[in-house]
Amino acid sequence: MIQEQLTSLIGKQISTKDFPEIDKIIQTLSTDLKTGKISKEDIDALNKNFGQEFLDNTLQGFGLRKPYDYTGDFLMIDKIYTYYKSPIKKYEIWDEYFHRQSAPKAVRNRKEYFKTILKEKFESYQEVHLMNVASGPARDLAEFYDQEKGCQLITSCIESDEHAIKYAKALNKNHLDKIQFVHSNIFKHREKNKYDVIWSAGLFDYFNDKAFIMIIKKFKDWLNPNGEIIIGNFNENYNPSRAYMEIFGEWYLHHRTEDQLRELAQVAGFKANQIHIGKEAQNVNLFLHIKM
Repeated sequence: MIQEQLTSLIGKQISTKDFPEIDKIIQTLSTDLKTGKISKEDIDALNKNFGQEFLDNTLQGFGLRKPYDYTGDFLMIDKIYTYYKSPIKKYEIWDEYFHRQSAPKAVRNRKEYFKTILKEKFESYQEVHLMNVASGPARDLAEFYDQEKGCQLITSCIESDEHAIKYAKALNKNHLDKIQFVHSNIFKHREKNKYDVIWSAGLFDYFNDKAFIMIIKKFKDWLNPNGEIIIGNFNENYNPSRAYMEIFGEWYLHHRTEDQLRELAQVAGFKANQIHIGKEAQNVNLFLHIKM
């Protein structure tokens, strides 16, 4: 029955009035998948019902196609940042549905969170050395440099995807005198410089706890005195769009609670008084702050 409801929606021109019905279908599918009433193969078959044209021309389809091998790639993130919508009218409404989800809103909010953090740093520092790990499209950097002209922000972007680096360099073409892009896997990366801020917004959601701990231990050695590590992570206790991400985006992340983030930092050797948790406006993205 639910599958039939979805199929009927796929076959017509939807409007914002259909959004509540789509929400209910997704939640039901998510529950049915968790309880074993349907299988992952059933979900895959449903996604194929959208058709190739849909998959080629919507953000939902982009996530399912994974042109860069994973759902949350640099281009997906930048399409979220820029509120991209399909130029094809019948698919534009599906992109509107995508952007109304909590997760894309949180991703846009984390860009603003990043810029606010850096502005606060310049209240105490004349020059800030930043390491941006898994920097993706680096639109957050481009906007900060454009808005804070003349600021002495010296940035090293560590990024494992060469496509992302090429894209980010083009976005930041006017600021390349202050940004170094390093093509490197953070697990293998060696660093001789020290930083005032080590920021990573969208990487640690993909790590299990062991990897999470291992990498923040590495970060500790790369900080200046009074330096700060800031790690973004989706909130286990609040992400209303999680079902949509997983059912129609195959976007599976390690969600964590505030307490879990604190515990991981303490297991990595940091003290309780060095740790605090921030959040963006929706409380969907948490930020683990560790201050030396």
